[in-house]
Amino acid sequence: MTDNDWDDDANPWTITGMTQPFANDWFRIDAHDVIHPNGQPGTYGVIRIRRLAVGVLPIEPDGRVHLVGQWRFPLGRYSWEMPEGGAEPGEPALACAKRELAEETGFTAGKLEPILEMDMSNSLTDEMAVIFLATDLRPGAARPEPTEVLKRRSAPFADVLERVADGRLRDSMTVAAVLRAHHMAITGRIAPGLARAMLGR
Repeated sequence: MTDNDWDDDANPWTITGMTQPFANDWFRIDAHDVIHPNGQPGTYGVIRIRRLAVGVLPIEPDGRVHLVGQWRFPLGRYSWEMPEGGAEPGEPALACAKRELAEETGFTAGKLEPILEMDMSNSLTDEMAVIFLATDLRPGAARPEPTEVLKRRSAPFADVLERVADGRLRDSMTVAAVLRAHHMAITGRIAPGLARAMLGR
């Protein structure tokens, strides 16, 4: 298999028109009139997200991970996850990462490293995400938004990884961040001391 086999740029869809039945401050819906790849006419709705999703995985030198918990309205249940937010159009992802980390945990990071980019749900939406690893943490006062009722906790990385593996932690960005950080630790892409603390070695 060559590198060219990974991507095929030919678009099998034909767009013949588009309407916008809904829009608010968070997203809009584009309803495309299309010709399906099988030649039949139809409609394909796409949710266009206004903000870039940004997540930050804060890890202490001893391998502890800081998480925040909140009630997620669309799911109707509580969720433990890393600090997350949305970058305004034109706002650098790094600036958003710094803001969300400070607002939700009070921490500032001596080092914020981008470790992963994601397409969030590519059959329904064009939402993209950027995930950062935060180290060299300095504590401060959290300043959550008025609509956020957050709890905070820290846990050893191995415990967080186990909760990701068995499905107790389900937030997609957090799952991806923890798995990426684990991969970095076992492949030598994280400082040896921190990697040993994360892996319990």
